[in-house]
Amino acid sequence: MEFNIFIVEDDQALFEALKTGLEAWAFRVTKPDDFNEVMRSFLDQEPHLVIMDITLPKFDGFHWCREIRSVSEVPIIFLSSRDHPLDMVMALNMGADDFIQKPFHTNVLYAKVQAILRRTYAYGETQADTLEWNGALIDLKRGVIRKSAEEADLTKNELFLLISLVKSNNSVISRHDLI
Repeated sequence: MEFNIFIVEDDQALFEALKTGLEAWAFRVTKPDDFNEVMRSFLDQEPHLVIMDITLPKFDGFHWCREIRSVSEVPIIFLSSRDHPLDMVMALNMGADDFIQKPFHTNVLYAKVQAILRRTYAYGETQADTLEWNGALIDLKRGVIRKSAEEADLTKNELFLLISLVKSNNSVISRHDLI
């Protein structure tokens, strides 16, 4: 599975450095098309993790964190030059998973990204590549469901929900367990 890292950073040089480093670790890196439309880009790109600055054009990172949290539980790491403890507390209280202060060592950021992805998506676990359900095959690596000659791509959220429901053995799953 290729993980998509969505970087919301207005410093183009820093974005390019992060992109190069993360791509070397086999991550796909995307960014918003327009800083006024961060949510639209987020929803279109369906990232597995967000790295976000606080100080951004138009709306700050706190605003975008609240907006993202209203629709998703995707991990969020704030990357900011702000050094006041209140900024860190606000970021974490708004739903961020981590706060890294600039300047930072890139290897620390990459290690934190890997740790959060490992905990969130349990990558690297040995597990079957496919699940079977009612005559349909779910390809877990490609995020595809197939039945007969028909095939449909699944978003990461659709795949997560489908896996949860199939593994539940017709048991009721609470909303809390799905989130």
